[in-house]
Parts: sequence; C-alpha cells; structure tokens
Amino acid sequence: MFLVVHQKKVGFIILSCIYFLIGIFLIFQTSITGDEPAYLGAAYAYSQGLGLNVEHPLLLKLINGASLKLFFQNLQVSVPLIDQIQNYDSAEGRLASFQVGYHLLMGYPEHFFNIIYVSRFGYLLFNSIFLIWLYFYTFVFKFINSNVSLIFLTLYIFSPSFYSHSFLATFDVPASLYGLGSILSAILLSFNLEKLFQKEILLHFIINTILIFLAINIKFSNLIIIPIIIGVYGITIFYLICDKQKKLAICYSILAIISLLAQIGLINIMYNLAFGNLSQPEVQSNFEYYWQGIKMNLNTSNGVREPFFKDRFLPINYLEYLLRIFWFKENPGFLIMIVLILVSLITSIQHNRNLFTKINFFQKIKINFNSLLILAFTLYPIIYLGLLSKSRLIIGYRYFYPILIFLYLFTAIFLLIVTKKLKKQREIIGVCLGIYIVFGIVGIPQSLSYVNPLWFNEKWQLTDDSTVNWGQENYQAVQYLVNNKLLPPKNVNIIAQQTFGVIININQYLEIIAKQKNYPIDIQSYYAHPPFNPLEDEITKLPDKYLLIDSSIKQKIVANTSQNFVAAKNWDYLQSHQPIYSYNKIMFIYQLR
Repeated sequence: MFLVVHQKKVGFIILSCIYFLIGIFLIFQTSITGDEPAYLGAAYAYSQGLGLNVEHPLLLKLINGASLKLFFQNLQVSVPLIDQIQNYDSAEGRLASFQVGYHLLMGYPEHFFNIIYVSRFGYLLFNSIFLIWLYFYTFVFKFINSNVSLIFLTLYIFSPSFYSHSFLATFDVPASLYGLGSILSAILLSFNLEKLFQKEILLHFIINTILIFLAINIKFSNLIIIPIIIGVYGITIFYLICDKQKKLAICYSILAIISLLAQIGLINIMYNLAFGNLSQPEVQSNFEYYWQGIKMNLNTSNGVREPFFKDRFLPINYLEYLLRIFWFKENPGFLIMIVLILVSLITSIQHNRNLFTKINFFQKIKINFNSLLILAFTLYPIIYLGLLSKSRLIIGYRYFYPILIFLYLFTAIFLLIVTKKLKKQREIIGVCLGIYIVFGIVGIPQSLSYVNPLWFNEKWQLTDDSTVNWGQENYQAVQYLVNNKLLPPKNVNIIAQQTFGVIININQYLEIIAKQKNYPIDIQSYYAHPPFNPLEDEITKLPDKYLLIDSSIKQKIVANTSQNFVAAKNWDYLQSHQPIYSYNKIMFIYQLR
C-alpha cells in the first residue's frame, strides 16, 4: 500500500477539486464552440415541451433546459414546429436548433455569457457524478483497487483531451465516462456477487441501471453497451447455475431483466417531457423519435470529410487519421507510461512467464467465468474502434475519447502490474505521474487546441478538426480589438475577416461586447462588410487596415497554393509578415497598412 486509506481518500478529494478548478477556469476562457448553440437551442425547446432535433438522445439537453428554466425564467424564444418523424433528417430539422440557440443568445445580450456559463457548469457537474461513482466503488464498496483508482483519476483529470472538453455543453466526455462506468459496474457486480447480501445486490443493480440509462441517453453510439451488458448478465447467470447457486441465479436474473426493461420506461418518460406540448395530427410513439435519432446518426456517419495534415486535405479513414495525430494530441507523460509498460511487459515475458498473478487455485469454471467477464469489458473499445476505423467522416479526435478512457484505466492497471516486483515501485510511478501532471498543467491554457511539444510545426498544420479549432478563440480576438480601440464606429475599409464557420462568430461577439460595454459601433456596417475570400482576394490588394483570420483559413490557403495563384500570393504574404495579435496560435490579426 503506497498510502494509508485516509491519505488516499484525501488525495482523491484533492484531485476532484482540481477537476472543478480546471473546468471552471476553462469555462470562462473558452468562447462558445460550434455545436453548443444548437444544443442550447434544443435544450430550450425541450424545456418548453416542444421537442427539437432528435440527432442525439435528449438527457443532457433536458437537464440543460431545466437549468435555463431555473436561472433565466424570463427567456422567450420562438421555437419552430417541425415534424420530427417525417422531417427528422431535413436541413430544416437539423438547423432549427441552431436558429433557436442563436436567438436565445443574441436576443438576450445581458444574459449571453451567463447562459453559456450556467449551461457549461451544469455539464461539468454532470460529468462529476462519475467521480462520485468512482469514489464509492473504490473506498466504500471496495470493488476497485485504490491505487488503480488514484492513477486512473490522475490520468483523467490531467488529460488535455478530457479537461478541454469536460466543461463544454457537448456529449463526448459524458458519453465516454458513463460508457466505461456502466460496463465496469456490471462486471464488478458479477465479480463480487457471491460476497454480497440481497439488499447490496439490489443497490448495485439500481446503480447499474442508472449508469446504463445515462450512457445510452447521451450518445446513440453507446447503444453498443446493451448487448455487452446482456452478455455480462448471461455469463453470470450461466456461471451461477453451473455452480449450483440457483436461488442467487434467479434473484440476479429477475434484477437483470428489470434493469433492462427499466430503460424503456425511463426513455419514454424522458421523451414525454421533451415532446409533451407538441400538437401532432396523431399520437406518435416516443420510440419513433428515438429511432429517427438513430437513423439520423447513421445517415450522418456515412458522410465524408477529409482532414488536414501538414499542407493538404487527405482522403483517409479515421484509423489512418488517428495514427497520424494521436502522438501529438496526448499528454507526453501518457506516452512515456505506454512505452514503460510495453518495454516491461516484453522484458518480463521473455525472462519470467509467471509475472502475472497465478490462478491455479481457481476452479476451471471460475477461471473461464473471470476470463469471459474480462473479455466482455474489452469488447466496448474493440467494437467502437472497429466501427470508427473505416469511417471517412473525420470530424474530430474527440470521437476517440470513448476508447481513450478505457486506455487510461488499462494503463493504470498495467502500470501497477509491471512495477509490482520493483523495489522502487512507488518512486517510479510517482515520477511518471509527476511528469504527466506537469505536462497536463502546462497544457491547460491551450484548451481545445492542445498540441503537445512533440509537434514541432505550427499548431494549425496538425489538423483542422473540432479538437483544434471549433471557434473557441473568437471572443479573445474581438476583446483585443475592442480593448485596444482598433475598431471605429463604422467598418469602412477597417477590417476584413474570415474564420471557421460557427454561428456565434466575430461579428456576433462584437455586437454583444458593444452592447454590454456601450462601445459605440454601427454593427450593421460590420455585418455588411464582404468576408475575406482567401482564394479570390489578394491580401496585398485589400483596402482594409486589418485582416482577421484563423487556422482554418491558413489551411485553406496552403492546401490550394499549387493550383490557385491568389492562394499562393496570400501564402507568400502570411509567411513574410508577423501578425500583430495571435491567440493560442489559432487566431491571427494582421495589420495591412
């Protein structure tokens, strides 16, 4: 034992506090991202019982809607009535939630930032439920080794991938956390079943039922959990019958069936709340909405999006994309741990094949039972990676998070195993975690655009996905312009701009800041100014004083230099001139004259 139990509990609580500190810091530092307005719009619609956009399950948007109703009682926004059964995948259906979110934010400039902050804190709080679950399963139920738990928690909290998204009003982090939690809780119950009383078994089934509900109602991709959970239940029942524990098998079977059937009732209640006030020509089943959401996701997943890498957009699949950027998006401390584990395993297998815990004293059926449960646990990341690997809709590294969270847990387990026989196990693990924490802290200001020091080129050359530029730096650029009084009331040849296409963009932030700070500005002149076209407008011939662009525009220019004369000229200009302002190496402002 590295530390006494009390010290470990304190360490766990300290790490949990750090989770909130990082999350709250980034809530205030990060501009609203591409998809957040849509989720806010849908959340508002659900709070009115006027269901909108079934592309994702409703749970988090329902919770977000409840928080908006609680803290902003006077919000009034028109919600378009769209038939989510017949027109579920129409452009109108997809864009409606963006429009509602836009009017919700822009219609109440005095509440603009507070709406974002309250929504994000709600998501940060929701994700922290996983920490509570982990604490109880480690220190109260004692199902999880406390050292594994602390190492895993450290990997999660100081992971640039997770801390850069855990506060956003999006679904990638909670889907990953509760995907892991639901499967792990079911397997831990099976492992410890024979030690528990009936009331304890009931309690764990209730917890598992809640975790399954959370997992499958955050993202539809988590529906792959259901056959895995059924498999775990089936394996456990088969083992109990073979072990002649028929009473326990019957009790477990009944609770397992109730746990699964409960999902149907809970989903029905959820959709009743979200769609309850819609006037439909006929009664529509809530599960039709659910099914349309699944089909909407499947239709989207068949799309194609080529990612940017170094100097061009590549026609590759997700696995090829992942192998290119994984090494530069992860905390270097994590990569060091992986290398240490692999080297130790290879060396140990060569010299001592009995490194791992001996299981000869188990009965054969018990060995098979444990092995099948472990196999079931590994199925989720394997199936998920299999489904993801051939996809050509490469939206972001964040789609790897459901697998990454499993990798963190496996790393925590194997780090303890490979150092088990070393005299300085504590020191080795301490150094590894120390390096990991330092790199994690240093990376916090980068937020979504995190790239580790192993990437020697400019950040925008790595990729163009939503984990590098999702519109998260727009507010800082506008703040710089306003604070330095670079923008006169009218935009007459003052600033040309073009950035990543998010609905709350530069002009929207300028409008909000102008209203909040009484900054004298004719906002319509800024909206009316033609956007900068990097393939048609030569920078040197622009009449404007300033040019504002972001990483996506640089990528577009570089990718077209060989076949577009204007792009080549623009790239020459950008290479030979330094911006007067750059934020996180994503946003750039150039003074042209």
